[in-house]
Order: sequence, then C-alpha cells, then structure tokens
Amino acid sequence: MRNNERRLGMGPGPQPDDIAGACQQGSPLAFVVPTEFVELPSRGVFYPEGHPLHGEDTIEIRFMTAKDEDILTSATLIKKGIVLERLIDNLIVDNRIKASNLFVGDRNAIMVAARKSAYGRLYETNITCPSCNHSSDEEYDLEEIKYIGQCFDEEFLKENNVNINPEFGIFELQLPRSGVTVGLRLLAGRDERQLVQARKQRVEETNITDVLYSIVVSVNEVNDNITIKNFVESMPAMDSKYLRSLYSKLIPNIDFSRFFTCSKCYHAVDLEVPFTAAFFWPE
Repeated sequence: MRNNERRLGMGPGPQPDDIAGACQQGSPLAFVVPTEFVELPSRGVFYPEGHPLHGEDTIEIRFMTAKDEDILTSATLIKKGIVLERLIDNLIVDNRIKASNLFVGDRNAIMVAARKSAYGRLYETNITCPSCNHSSDEEYDLEEIKYIGQCFDEEFLKENNVNINPEFGIFELQLPRSGVTVGLRLLAGRDERQLVQARKQRVEETNITDVLYSIVVSVNEVNDNITIKNFVESMPAMDSKYLRSLYSKLIPNIDFSRFFTCSKCYHAVDLEVPFTAAFFWPE
C-alpha cells in the first residue's frame, strides 16, 4: 500500500484535539483514501506506445469506499452490463487510464486486489459438482491466486514456434493444418463487452468464430477485415482448436482455477472459481 501520508506531507493522522479544534474553527476534515499498487499480469509489454501503461508493470488504485459500493448497487449500470467497468474506472488513480482499454487479465488483477482490500482475502461461494450436481459452499483464499501467461516463457515460445512482435504487441504463430501464419492480439475490456453484446443480439450461436474474429489481426501478414473474416470462416477445425488452446496458455491473466473434490461423490477436478455478486458483496 502506498504511504499517502508521506506523499502528501501529512502526519500520522488527526488526533482528538485536532478534530475538536477543526470543528470549533469550522474547518472541514480532509480524509485521504489509501492507495495500493497492483502488479499487472501483462507487465505492460503489450500496450502500444503512448498508452499510460506501456512498459509499466504496476497500476495504482484507490481502496474501495462506501461511494464505490453505490456503483455496485446501481440498477442502471447493472442492466447495461458496465457496473464493473465503472467501478474500475473509479478506482484507478490515473484518469488517463480507462477500464475499456485495459487488457482482460489486468482488469481481473485490479478486481481481485480491490476485493481483498475492501472485504478481505477469503471468498466464499457455491460450487456445483459437474458429476453429481451436488452444491456445496467452498472458501477460497484470494492470496493464493497466481498470475499465468506462457508469453513470458522463452522455452514455451520456442517449443511452439511463437514469436512476439514488440512493435504491434501481437503473437505470431503458424497453424499446423493450413500452414497459415496468423497474428493474435490480447483482448481489452471493450472487446470482451462487445463479444457479450454480440451474443445477446444474434439468434445463431457463433461463439467460436466471434472469438476468432476478435483475436486474429493478420493472416499471412495481411490485416484487412475481409481477408480475416474469410479465413476464420474456412479455418480447418484442427487449426481452430490448436489456436484457441495455445492462445489460452499464452495470454497473461489470473489463474482462477482451483482443485475441487465433491463431498458427496468424491469427484475431483480443477474448476474455475465462479465470480458471483458475492465476490463484491460478501455476507
């Protein structure tokens, strides 16, 4: 946590006599909200030049306040699906940085840090066993969440013939079936929201191609939308599966998976921790 008192040249805080004197003189008391620095899974590597986080491995955020809780209860923001985006915007100290322009993994890191500082490290949620459908309450320690992203593992990149183009902040790799070289980008908050909105508006389910449209930015160094669309729609299934599997390992993010053992049928499996309303509203 950042030492705001030292930064602002303040003492250890108002003493009782100081408060009484301020009230008598009619001077308002100024309360400084503490801040903390959150490590970014992306390490700032993939942000373009000119972005405030280019080359930065941390971001400064405020601790959550009662006013921030008002955001979480806003029916309007919840209906629009932008409640978490508005919360993140409100917490970031640098007003040049917006949640919509943050990579998904970095947004996730901010949400976990904000939740820990506001309500503590323990998160209790309900888990449904995928084998017998038995529901049970499970408790997770948010301090145990780890950062992932094989994009920083030189050996992994070499084994999978993945190159990182530092100028454009993209991954370049060759697909096994077609032999085509594609460029892939990280998704930002705005991309994630657009995917959700597109799925709501379409009658036909096109989840896989929607994701591919979003992450593929070049095909054999050609980057026009028509070429990319035509290739995605005709991409061999083997290439599609390979691309999506490799991409999920490459991107810098937070590992939300936890080992789960069902108390009823003893089925054991790694499951994604569900993030419900209880994440920011613990009982």
